[in-house]
Amino acid sequence: MASRSSRNVICTVAFVDIVEYSKKSVADQMRIKERFNELLAQALVGVHANDRIILDTGDGAAISFLGDPEEGLFLGLALRDTLATTGKDALQLRTGINLGPVRLVKDINGQPNIIGDGINVAQRVMSFADINQVLASRSYYEVISALSADYAHLFEFEGARTDKHVREHEVYSLGKAPAPERAPRKQPGPVAVQAAAAMRNLRAGTSATRAQIMRRPPLATALSVALILALAITLRLTLRDQETQFPLQTTTTLPATSTVPRTSPQAKSPAPVADVVPAAAPKTKVERKPPAPAPARAREEPAAPVATGILRLQILPWGEVFVDGDKFGTAPPMRDIALKPGRHKIEIRNPGFASYVQFVEVRPGEEIRIRHRFH
Repeated sequence: MASRSSRNVICTVAFVDIVEYSKKSVADQMRIKERFNELLAQALVGVHANDRIILDTGDGAAISFLGDPEEGLFLGLALRDTLATTGKDALQLRTGINLGPVRLVKDINGQPNIIGDGINVAQRVMSFADINQVLASRSYYEVISALSADYAHLFEFEGARTDKHVREHEVYSLGKAPAPERAPRKQPGPVAVQAAAAMRNLRAGTSATRAQIMRRPPLATALSVALILALAITLRLTLRDQETQFPLQTTTTLPATSTVPRTSPQAKSPAPVADVVPAAAPKTKVERKPPAPAPARAREEPAAPVATGILRLQILPWGEVFVDGDKFGTAPPMRDIALKPGRHKIEIRNPGFASYVQFVEVRPGEEIRIRHRFH
């Protein structure tokens, strides 16, 4: 399973994004996402389960077609025709289609995921599209146009676009020409079957692990609790027996009685008590030593806010934060980082996306904000 799950696959990726989804209220997001799922399900009718892998991106979806490249074209045509015939309350989508390499992996939550240049370029092409427009990369256009001349006439060259990483992409828009008749669907090929099997294995492994964790029979739970109670009682009885065998320990907790004369050395000097319980004296000394340097630290701490700057982070959806190569944590939940004055390299990583890198010059008492959203 491990060898299959790390297999590289060349496939068609359609990246669909809901326009301004994050600006909607929660109620509107639920309503829009339900309509989007229904629309996507209708567009994928007839596509074999072994030929596709669907990833929910929150504000859209990424569909990888492991079989026929035509599946991506007819998905784009279905979205184009459906969105063109609806009213004002219709969905507003942007779609990018690309042909490239991807790899099946597990994400940070242990769930199946797809990464690679194939899905990254599909997302970049989608970002260039207008509302309800379908764009395709040059690699996908060249393959699909070679399959049929009717397919080539569906696209119009839109020129070159440059993304934020200064990478140039030649894009083709899906025009308004009617969709041609497609040939009957072929059975899944060996590559598609293997990729789908790898995804199923990933899901099965995740489900089995979760089931083993959640499956706790009542009898086993009761036996575990009984065993813990038995150990606790045994430990208690052992400690009580030790107290009985060594009566000198009781003199450390009880006041002097009439059997010990007040003029005896045991009543006047605490030295015998320290000899009986040697652990008490070191604990007391260790606790008293820290307060001595505490005033010096208290006098030095007020200067810290003046000597550092604050880096405030707002990362969506999330990212691992590295400062000068050292990992500081994950944002969110982390928001603020205190940095020493000087130049620092800030790097934010998210699996499946290109890393975001920025150099900042920190001055004492200065507040620097970095806002970044992975697309």
